[in-house]
Amino acid sequence: MNPTYRVHFLGCKANQSDALSVAGILERAGWKEASANQNPSLMIVQTCTVTMSADAQGRQLIRKLKRENPSSKILMTGCYAERVKNFSGADYVVGNLQPDRLKIFSQIAGQTFSEPYPDFPLPAAPARTRTYIKIQDGCDANCSYCIIPSVRGKSRSLPIEEVIRRVEHFRDAGYKEMIFTGISMGGYGKDLSPKTNLTALIRRVDDLSGDFRIRLSSLEPEEIDDEFIETFIASRKFQPHLHLPLQSASDRVLKKMRRQYLFKRYDSIVRRIFAKISDLNLGTDILVGFPNEDHDAFLETYNYVKGVPFAYCHVFPYSSRPDTPAASFQRVVSNAEASDRAAKLRELAVEKNMRYRMNFLGRPLRALVLHGGMEALTDNYIHVHMEQQAKQEVVQVEIQSIDGVRTVANVIGGE
Repeated sequence: MNPTYRVHFLGCKANQSDALSVAGILERAGWKEASANQNPSLMIVQTCTVTMSADAQGRQLIRKLKRENPSSKILMTGCYAERVKNFSGADYVVGNLQPDRLKIFSQIAGQTFSEPYPDFPLPAAPARTRTYIKIQDGCDANCSYCIIPSVRGKSRSLPIEEVIRRVEHFRDAGYKEMIFTGISMGGYGKDLSPKTNLTALIRRVDDLSGDFRIRLSSLEPEEIDDEFIETFIASRKFQPHLHLPLQSASDRVLKKMRRQYLFKRYDSIVRRIFAKISDLNLGTDILVGFPNEDHDAFLETYNYVKGVPFAYCHVFPYSSRPDTPAASFQRVVSNAEASDRAAKLRELAVEKNMRYRMNFLGRPLRALVLHGGMEALTDNYIHVHMEQQAKQEVVQVEIQSIDGVRTVANVIGGE
């Protein structure tokens, strides 16, 4: 009987892609994904360390899994694993930058592999209609509050021809949507020889045949130039959805954060894209309670978020990370006040998300049917529940009602 695995991941889409890459190594050695009622041979826990809360969630998840599945081995990997190096609840701890990480994964799998791109193992293909392709890893930005460069390393890219090969691989396997992921995706290609960029990759993908779409995960504002904006707007394959972290609308706070842009630059990008793609689903990240964020600086951010048609906002209260410059900054805001500010912005974000979805009531939208056939994801990133099971992978839907976070749609046609 083949050994089995189950994947658990915390954090960003790059983390999910990394977890699937470990699963891909196992599957090439004959392992199978465990069914819902199976006790797996191995549980892969892809951890995050972006905040103290993420650290705690990783520890709690591993302990819970060990209690519930005492006979299963646990592989702890990801960003928190890179930082702590060992954890008593896990059988294996393998960090992102550990030189022998692929050798350890191969030993666990029971088969030796030759991997031409060690930072980008081919991920397992989940039994769904969408999957991930990690095109970049690492970050060179060194924001004052961020621990990620120390656990992800310098920016590095998957060669453009290999990205195209993987897109074609998943296209030919029937996948209708692929999500390009990375830690600092806008820096794609700067480390390659010859150098290239994300805009060139978009153009190459646009030239491919086939009925598939690409969705971009998070991009940093400083990595977006005029050429990218025009190419993205004109693209036939890339979905009308962007995630651009703002963090703060106060220049004083942005400078202290060591962000690579100021507010005016961010705002100009948003306005230019919305002028051409009015239905764009724009998401953002907001970091509140940064050490020098006084009440006026918070209001700058709150009022900007209120005025811009963000479809969703991920809001985080500041969490001091060890060995980052911001850890030594004197704070002008208490933890309680930071939590209160986060709550206010989250409440605003709920209103904005509702308003965005309401714009599409009664309008036909192209949507990708998700696993099970009763849910779908529209091109502009609205998750809909369908009143009847869809028979096709790609359908036309019409939103009928919106009740809180639930969006209900009818299938009105197929492709």
